[in-house]
Amino acid sequence: MIRSIAVGTAVAAGTVLAAHTALAGYVARRLVAPRAPKVFAPVTIEGDTVSVPATADSREPGTYGLRLDDGSHLMVGDIVRVDRDRVVRTILARPEGLGDGDAVAAWTSQNIDAPEDVGPTRHVAVPLRRGGTAAAWEIGDRGAADGRWTIHVHGLRSSRNGALRSAPATTDAGWMSLVVSYAGDEECAPADTLPSSLGTREWRDVDDAIAYAISSGAREIVLVAWSMGGTIAMLALEESPHRGTVTGLVLVAPALDWTRVVENAVAGAHLPRSIAAASMRVLGSPIGARALGLIETVDARALTWVGGHRPGPRIPTLILHSRVDPVVPFSGSEAYVERHPDAELIAFDASGHCNEANQEPERFHDAIAGFLRVLSPRANAHDGRAGVAGS
Repeated sequence: MIRSIAVGTAVAAGTVLAAHTALAGYVARRLVAPRAPKVFAPVTIEGDTVSVPATADSREPGTYGLRLDDGSHLMVGDIVRVDRDRVVRTILARPEGLGDGDAVAAWTSQNIDAPEDVGPTRHVAVPLRRGGTAAAWEIGDRGAADGRWTIHVHGLRSSRNGALRSAPATTDAGWMSLVVSYAGDEECAPADTLPSSLGTREWRDVDDAIAYAISSGAREIVLVAWSMGGTIAMLALEESPHRGTVTGLVLVAPALDWTRVVENAVAGAHLPRSIAAASMRVLGSPIGARALGLIETVDARALTWVGGHRPGPRIPTLILHSRVDPVVPFSGSEAYVERHPDAELIAFDASGHCNEANQEPERFHDAIAGFLRVLSPRANAHDGRAGVAGS
């Protein structure tokens, strides 16, 4: 009997271990998976309102977008009413010639249709060291900007349209705006077939965008980075030969500690906390990386700037982050600011991830524009160099 109990216990333990490993692999795959296809659903346009399916996203306050299946865009605003399984919202902007009636559209937080809605735009191609080019939007007047450029970096499973939400503030402040794509997103090859490396590969493409800006006359660059874009910005400031030209950072709901991000996701899924550590081990192992389709292993635990291991850049930094962000914990931004006297944190109460610009647009805009307007004299005090703070 003792032997049978021992065998049964071993089998049960093996089953539990296999299930644990499978869950860890699933979490790791979800973490780095390419962007899922847009979900299109029936909508009804009637005058200055549109009726959409009631979801957690469509019930959010603020200004959002509907991307129709023909590629056109509706900007939607306040909720007019909720009718059981439908939400009726105001239409703030619609394509010319689009009439009333039924249509099919995907809900998106991307509430700006095109860069031309922000300012004069050039569609450019950024040369990449790995070969090929990355599509980018260059917005503004180079002459009027006088060498001051911002580079907008979107987050995981997003696109340039998502990062476009910060461009009105930087353009209004008189800076050029370069809104970029990078490896693995929906525009910049290799795309779709490769998972994200959480910034450890992507930062090189953003560094190439920095080089492009410098070659185009930039003398002072601010990185405006969203979510995982924050990781990319931090890695670029550690590794880039051009980092001395980066004189400031604007971070929107930044991923500055991937252990917190992964643990938060696991807790939200009501999984054992041990799954978080196991999933990061999967990402960091050669076998796990191959299984996930990664080009190289990813040490997610090392991607943190809130402790002493990676001190972070010593340059003026503005962080905009919601206290109730469900994806990237606000506590990471708090911990970063505690260690960096050059960093300022502005807390929002926006629901959802990266919805600060959607739900409090004026406050979001004014915070970024104000930061940029006073940055140059502050940057000169730092000799224009992105030094590294002590731990």
